[in-house]
Amino acid sequence: MKVKIRNVLSKQEEQVVIECVEMTSEFEDIKNYCLAKGAFLTGYTNASSRQQVCIKDILYVEAVGEKIFAYTKEDVFEIKRRLYELEAELVPYKFIRCSKSFLICLLKVESIRPAMNGRYLARMDNGEEVIISRKYAKNVKKTIMEEL
Repeated sequence: MKVKIRNVLSKQEEQVVIECVEMTSEFEDIKNYCLAKGAFLTGYTNASSRQQVCIKDILYVEAVGEKIFAYTKEDVFEIKRRLYELEAELVPYKFIRCSKSFLICLLKVESIRPAMNGRYLARMDNGEEVIISRKYAKNVKKTIMEEL
């Protein structure tokens, strides 16, 4: 595989071109990675402070009651969307449902270990642990195995 890099004069001219015989999972991953670099969600640090949250920085998303929160290494942002909407939107960025109220980014999982009653604990890059429920454990495991 060849890699070519060409400098351009402005941000507007920047682009990534993928030329391939077939769109394999490896090329799909490259495409999704490139798209995630510029992808943002609108988040709120408090009731009035609106901020763009880069999807590549999000470790996991949690639903608490009617509110949705996106967690990065340093901050927590409220996202004014439904969890199922985010789940569908974040699939290309390697997010997966791991319980009724959590989505985790598989790219930000440091390790996974068994917990009690068929559940697992996913240790994220920031050291926090997120429970993978029994209901979703099989799908998470299958997705991880397919990614390797």
